[in-house]
Amino acid sequence: MKKSVLLSKIKLFYGFKKDSELAKYLNISPQTFSNWKKRNSFNPLLIHAKCPEISLEWILTGEGPMLKSPILDNDFSLPLLEEPLVRFEDKSNFNIPLYNLDTNGGLKNIVHKKSENTFISEFIKIPSLSDCDGAIHIKGESMLPLLKNGDIVIFKNASIDNIFWGELYIIEIALSEDSNLTFVKHIQKSSLGNNYIKLVSTNPMFEPKDVSLDTINAIGMIRASIRYH
Repeated sequence: MKKSVLLSKIKLFYGFKKDSELAKYLNISPQTFSNWKKRNSFNPLLIHAKCPEISLEWILTGEGPMLKSPILDNDFSLPLLEEPLVRFEDKSNFNIPLYNLDTNGGLKNIVHKKSENTFISEFIKIPSLSDCDGAIHIKGESMLPLLKNGDIVIFKNASIDNIFWGELYIIEIALSEDSNLTFVKHIQKSSLGNNYIKLVSTNPMFEPKDVSLDTINAIGMIRASIRYH
């Protein structure tokens, strides 16, 4: 069963008429909920935590009864919660390649596989995180406190023609024919028109920057981040 259908059934069960009402109940933004439906994916553990009446196995697989049995819920809750998680992780754990931007000549060569000798530093495996194309270490302090120098960001290749405004992206900008810069920024609409986008930092010390679409070499949507302490 598609994740979008599961979300519709959950909305119907709680009596919500609008997606925004269910999003508020789940304590997520309407944009995040909309992205779930567009990508046919969601956070199953978040839904399970917010919707205790609904079976976790049904959330994960779409199979079986939607609602938990009162007897099973009271007497056998721990085994039921553990078993689907084990099965689910077997399906959704993927090795995510970690790249070095400098070694590979920039994000463009990684995203578009411009080189046959793309160098992978190592692989990362994160439970319940799938459909990702790569990961890199970031540099700089422009996204503090959200991200800091040395953090790892995990991304999904994206298209400049299908931007989710306000979301976090990794983006490579061409400065010249043989020079480029890579940023992690929020992308917003530019006041300069449809041929531009605005790159926005979370660190107030860094001003927003409007860039032309013609200068964009590669782009990816950030799906997760890892920080060492």
